[in-house]
Amino acid sequence: MRGDGLLEYLIVEEYTPEILAKIREALEVHGTHRISQAAHGLFAASAAECGSGYQNAWVRDNVLVANSFRLRGELSVAVACMKGLTQFFANERPRFLDIINDASGKVKEDVQRRPHIRFAAQTLGELPEKWTHAQNDALGLALWLRFVLANSGEFPLTYEDWEVFELFPRYFEAIEYWQDRDSGAWEEARAVRNSSVGAVVAGLEEMRKYVGSPGKREGGEKIWASPDALAKLHQLIEKGRARLAATLPFEAPPERLADSALLSLIHPLGVVRERAMQDAILSLVQARLKGEFGIRRYAGDSYFCQDYDQWFAPGQMSSDFSERMVYRDALLQPDCEAQWCIFDPQLSIIYGQRFLEDRSDTESYRRQVHCFNRSLRQLTPGGQCPELYYLQNGVYLPNAHTPLAWTQANQALALYLMEESVKVKL
Repeated sequence: MRGDGLLEYLIVEEYTPEILAKIREALEVHGTHRISQAAHGLFAASAAECGSGYQNAWVRDNVLVANSFRLRGELSVAVACMKGLTQFFANERPRFLDIINDASGKVKEDVQRRPHIRFAAQTLGELPEKWTHAQNDALGLALWLRFVLANSGEFPLTYEDWEVFELFPRYFEAIEYWQDRDSGAWEEARAVRNSSVGAVVAGLEEMRKYVGSPGKREGGEKIWASPDALAKLHQLIEKGRARLAATLPFEAPPERLADSALLSLIHPLGVVRERAMQDAILSLVQARLKGEFGIRRYAGDSYFCQDYDQWFAPGQMSSDFSERMVYRDALLQPDCEAQWCIFDPQLSIIYGQRFLEDRSDTESYRRQVHCFNRSLRQLTPGGQCPELYYLQNGVYLPNAHTPLAWTQANQALALYLMEESVKVKL
């Protein structure tokens, strides 16, 4: 069952500031968007105590949650999170260098030797279990946010920061990110994925913007890049751009076409700038993956397929399936993929940003409202933001990873932009 009754009478097709104020008040009473920081300013994937590993920190989730706080004006939270991530990457320096300095190219093929993207938030320590650490999108996102904060002057760069992040382009060159088979946002079997390539492009472009304008430091230390270093950044970006130009709007053609991970290339990364290509991605996701309860990650996704808790114990549900996908996929019945709650608010954000840029774009406003309303209806009876809905004994229910910080962050930003849109419509 979706919705808590409290919000249903407030969900309308034409919002006013007064109605949105009541929605915000109700969500605050429920603590719907309350995300607590752990040690080092970081966020666990979920506050739920479900024994599936979601008490740990993921690089990707932390960047997306921090960016939501930044865009909503809570800069100190985002900065604290990025400081924690920088500390973690400093600890990972030997892993970056092992791959950068490996002339054979063999080290990068052992994903356990790649920089880790999932770790213990409380200690910044690596976790002992095997994991799919080949996730270039997570590293690209982290590079992107660090230099967004530096370029805006919101979090000036220090030499110590530079010593960490100057490893990233060297690492991306070593693994040949534009044709590297990684596990991507969904941490599954390896493939060359545009959502990962695009995230790296976004990070490199933001970094190039910084080092290419040494006179504009906004309170940070002057970091100079040699002409050769700038040329190398440009070459790396062009290799990724060429891959995107040849294969978007698809994720990993010919095997994977529609994939909701591609939405990140529109928001938050903004790496897909052409309206026609944005529309192609948006259309694929909504035509092929939209369901009654949420949006699928991709067609044929077996994670939390029907009766998932009957096939796996809690400790196995979110384990590394990258080498066991055939078995998990065999459990999926047709049209029984989980329907996720992170994407409707993300779509609402995208359409809201379009409307705020062009107030004559009433179609984007209509879609913003539609996706915002779908997101509100995904709340649990207790007013929490789930990770997903899955079929349990024939009924769609939220899974145990509730609340999910990623969903909370997306919905909080969707509400913020809904309020902004309604203001300009008055």
